Amino acid sequence: MQIRNALSTAATARTAAAATVTAPPAGLELGNRGPQVKQLQDALVKLGYMTKAQVATGPGIFGEKTKAAVTKFQADHKLPTTGYYGDLTHAALKKALGSDSKPPKPGTFTKPPVVNAPSPNSNSRGGADIDTIVLHHTGSNNGAGDLAWMRNPQSQVSAHYMLDRDGKIYQLVGDEKRAWHAGKGELHGVPTDVNGRSIGIEIVNDGSGKTPFTDAQYKSLTQLVGYLKQEYKVPANNILGHKDVAVPKGRKSDPAENFDWNRLRAGL
Repeated sequence: MQIRNALSTAATARTAAAATVTAPPAGLELGNRGPQVKQLQDALVKLGYMTKAQVATGPGIFGEKTKAAVTKFQADHKLPTTGYYGDLTHAALKKALGSDSKPPKPGTFTKPPVVNAPSPNSNSRGGADIDTIVLHHTGSNNGAGDLAWMRNPQSQVSAHYMLDRDGKIYQLVGDEKRAWHAGKGELHGVPTDVNGRSIGIEIVNDGSGKTPFTDAQYKSLTQLVGYLKQEYKVPANNILGHKDVAVPKGRKSDPAENFDWNRLRAGL
């Protein structure tokens, strides 16, 4: 029994050691190959900037997906977005991995992975602070079509984020910009430029009240809204549906009546 326990303890230690992810030395860029690139990819997976599936298509190869992940990491850490893994990025990655090894505080959220899909349909917030989050349904179950429409300059509509049926999150407009998602509106009965002060999130759903929102959507939405609420100090009563802010009342019905607000709020 003692021998068996000793072997089990040793195996556990080896597994823990194997699971340790560290930042590789600086000096990696597009086209590089080898174990240090694989080490970088493992770190980006651990921090949510790449998926295991993306790495599996080219482990140890610094391709376009790895460069995009490095660029996104740099943007999130206010570094020059070069896609080159240099000294500054190495230091930030090392720090992020160190922080990641500590258990998060209860009720804290990190930004979930997003796919950048820029839309031209935005403008300046004009200095307004973000204090509201508005949820929508897209009006169809076709995520690809909804995404294309919001990226079409002729549509004159957009949102900051779109959640597809599989839970994948697309970012169309940077948080700092004013997306065109709410139209004429008010907040708690007071007329205001809702677009100027809010983050808009479109959820792919036909809005019929009969098509369920998926588990994957609820999970992604909880993480995204939790992060945005925390990042911009949005009051809980300012997390609303389009139907709550649109005027005249009754102009909008989204998100659909079968959207589970209790599930979302419980996760925050």
